[in-house]
Amino acid sequence: MEEMERMETVPMGSGSKEQLFEKGHPVIRELKRIPEIIFEEQIAMLPSSAIPVKSLFVRKQMDHYHVDSLILKKIAMQVLHILRQLSECHIYPGIIDLQDLYVDMNNSQYGVVLLHPEKFQLLTFEQDYEWYPEDERIFGDAVLFDEKMQQIADNRLIYKILVASARGNVKVPPLKTEADYSELFYNILSEKWKQIFERRELCSYEKLQQLLEDSIQIEEEFARMTKESLDEKSEQKKQEKTEQFQIKKENEGEEEQFALFVILRTELDNSKKISKMLYLLQDELELENTLLGHSCQQAFVFGNGAVQVKKFQRYHKDFRCQFPQVIREYSAGEALIIGTDLLQEKKEELLLKNKGEKQQFYLYILMDGRIKNDQLFQIALTKLKKVREEGVELKLRMVDNIYCEACQKLKDVVEDTQRCC
Repeated sequence: MEEMERMETVPMGSGSKEQLFEKGHPVIRELKRIPEIIFEEQIAMLPSSAIPVKSLFVRKQMDHYHVDSLILKKIAMQVLHILRQLSECHIYPGIIDLQDLYVDMNNSQYGVVLLHPEKFQLLTFEQDYEWYPEDERIFGDAVLFDEKMQQIADNRLIYKILVASARGNVKVPPLKTEADYSELFYNILSEKWKQIFERRELCSYEKLQQLLEDSIQIEEEFARMTKESLDEKSEQKKQEKTEQFQIKKENEGEEEQFALFVILRTELDNSKKISKMLYLLQDELELENTLLGHSCQQAFVFGNGAVQVKKFQRYHKDFRCQFPQVIREYSAGEALIIGTDLLQEKKEELLLKNKGEKQQFYLYILMDGRIKNDQLFQIALTKLKKVREEGVELKLRMVDNIYCEACQKLKDVVEDTQRCC
């Protein structure tokens, strides 16, 4: 009976789209049966961790949430579930804006909801959507979408999600100028996916679901195998280090360590990579000192305009240094000068105290990008050479292979240079 009522009211061409919502038209009641479609009065109930998919696809957010191809496919699967329910109700909303799809990034299933059903094409009322040239090329001058056109639009929506495109006008394949990470994610799609998109093959919802399920299964299996391999290598490395430290303990006896970290952070909006590098180094030092029975003091220098310093002290087990939130432009040279001065002050302090224990000094330089080769940096190089001659072990750790004049000069002074993370 209800289905007949809906069918009888489909031709409604008078009035307005707003009146459909006000009067509780049967097509609106069908929309309300889909739990993933959120009406205006429900928006306040969204979790704070839910963000628009379009906003997620901005480079800064992609980095913040560590979005990979597996996460994109899980989001696409959630979106497909909504599209399929709409199709089963014979509702063809038109082109859906990524801004109206919200994903909960704190949910391991990456649950998605669709907002603003008032923008949908409903009955004879057109969709409210800002068309792009690529949409016009695909759909021509169409006013109302039928089942086939809706399927084309939904296939394209899944494509936008799989290539993480925040741009409504994205091409197949994405152009370099459309950047973000679209070109990267397109290149790592399987050949099957690429052929579908390049040939404009129209896939049914069932086929899209099967393709996504297969892709997710393959990627999850690969991730599991990779994790097991890394865990095995990590355990093996830990065992090797344990043996090395045992030999070192027998040969050298107890000593006190002083580890200074100079953090030359240039990624102003993202400290995750350099934080990870610092935490790994602290893990390694903690393991070494635990196995050798050594005590260790740590100090930190953050370059950020007014350089922040944490002086040498013994920290509790499991301590991991947190970064200052506000980072501005700074001179790497200034941070290095302050770091070398801190080390020399500590050495002089210990000398005055006539401490008999053996001491070992480390200076770790952490970098995540290019640094300035200014006058202060030249002074810092001279100071680094001096502390190296006085027995301080210099270690350079970089997030990536960084190519700049200042970096090359650092590598010439610091023999122990490694790329991390």
